[in-house]
Amino acid sequence: MKLFTKSALVAVACVVLIGAEACKKPIDDLDIIVNTGTLSTTPMLVQFVNANTASTTKLPDAFKVTVTGTGAQYLQVDGGGKNFTALKGYLPLSLVKGAVPTKNNPITFCISATLPGYAPISQTITLTSTSPSAPVIKLVEYAKPVNGTTAITRENSVTAGTTATININTPTGNGVDEASRINITTGTKLLDADNNPINASQLSSKIVYFGTGNENAAAAFPGGFDLINAIGPNGQPVNNGATFVTAGLLSIDMTAGSTAVKAFSKPVNVTMEINPDLINPQTKKAVKAGDAIPVWSLNEQTGQWKYESNTTIAYNSNNKLSVSFPITHLSAWSANWYTANCSSDLNVNVHIPNTDEDINGNYQISLVTANDQPVASAITSSIRNGFKAVLSNFPSDAGDLKVVVYAQTASGLNKLGETSFFEACGKGSVDVTLTGITVIDYVQTTVKVSARCTNQRVVAQPSTWLTLKDNTTGQSINIYMTDGVSSANLINGHTYSISTTFAGKNYNSASFKLDKTAGVNIPSVDGLSGTANYDQTTDAITVEAKFVLADCN
Repeated sequence: MKLFTKSALVAVACVVLIGAEACKKPIDDLDIIVNTGTLSTTPMLVQFVNANTASTTKLPDAFKVTVTGTGAQYLQVDGGGKNFTALKGYLPLSLVKGAVPTKNNPITFCISATLPGYAPISQTITLTSTSPSAPVIKLVEYAKPVNGTTAITRENSVTAGTTATININTPTGNGVDEASRINITTGTKLLDADNNPINASQLSSKIVYFGTGNENAAAAFPGGFDLINAIGPNGQPVNNGATFVTAGLLSIDMTAGSTAVKAFSKPVNVTMEINPDLINPQTKKAVKAGDAIPVWSLNEQTGQWKYESNTTIAYNSNNKLSVSFPITHLSAWSANWYTANCSSDLNVNVHIPNTDEDINGNYQISLVTANDQPVASAITSSIRNGFKAVLSNFPSDAGDLKVVVYAQTASGLNKLGETSFFEACGKGSVDVTLTGITVIDYVQTTVKVSARCTNQRVVAQPSTWLTLKDNTTGQSINIYMTDGVSSANLINGHTYSISTTFAGKNYNSASFKLDKTAGVNIPSVDGLSGTANYDQTTDAITVEAKFVLADCN
């Protein structure tokens, strides 16, 4: 008996069928289903937002983001590659397969960007587990700064890049009672990144002052409060495990002609007034004249803080507490104490009366100082009665602290509950009750998404982030979808739209009403469409959506 191989059998079939139709492989009419969840780990959705939620200024539809630091080698965008471009304010990231961050072996990287009309942003992110996360980076707009900050833009004439005397004062107001001043003396040459003089006739200055005692300003603090990859007073790296307690920060951005100013031929003097209610973590008392405080600069491209000098708090001519210090290069400059971190964690147990449902949204659980500066935070897109958050790396000697739970709403951070002050280091656990949550008619919703490739018979079941915007309230929630499936408790009767970013492209649906109705069609706006169906037996809604990929690699 003659044996045929599989390929020979296919050839015989072709001979038999010739004249009727061209021979097809048995799988020609079958789709290949690809699950993408195994191609990456540790999903992150970095969201860029205007810190001032009342501003109607929109971020650019797309802008480049720079990723640096030791952990940058492990970062990729969803779908693979390193084209770090934020679309509609979102940048979905993940770690390459095999990269596994832990508490003892974290992966750290810095995200920076410069957008027209906004102060430069620089945020260091540390990953200690493979759990999904959704960090929010808040931008301060020069024209409409967030409450707790003030901003000024100024044009000054210069002669061939050399200044006359220039004084630039940040205003008070907008929740800030303290002012600051930058004094450039006559004959100061403006220098570029290579310390070369800049031959220009105009100096453009954009400055933001970040005050203290305001949670919205603290949430937008450039660089964050953790001393990661910092250079200390002895010129050596500061050991990880320290936190800033700030007395204020100036973000200074200057351009001479079309060239960025990075240094000066002579020191420029900076004066910042200090909030008199600020608690000095070294004395555990309100700041006073004679207190010493270190001055730091921030490299906004790498996220690295560097100790520059010590200064002493004194009264200025307006009888206000202030600090003064010289600067020779441009970046963000800040007066900060730093304290060692507690070696133990704090477990926060959340209690919500009258409900045991998962409540979707954007929530921030923070350990804060007496001046409302967060020294440790956890972010979650869902909260419920019995929820537990673990806070780590908070200062051991910053005085009494308290836990505050916020909801990120269309109007900014909304406080839902807080504890009294306590000694956090060694506390172990603390309970917080949320009284600011209203029990709502939620419906369990499963969202299934598939992506069909046009260049191959492949249907991908993407593992990526979905943004569900509640158009009724204006709020959005971000949920992570694994192999095309995710779930959330959504509000019955509200109108929603769905968006996602995958393989460098943004996809959006039109608005649709989510209610207990069968057969709701979800039209497409930018390539994402689907249906929503209610199952009376399970009292749940299933949304099935799809989008098309032009190219599958």
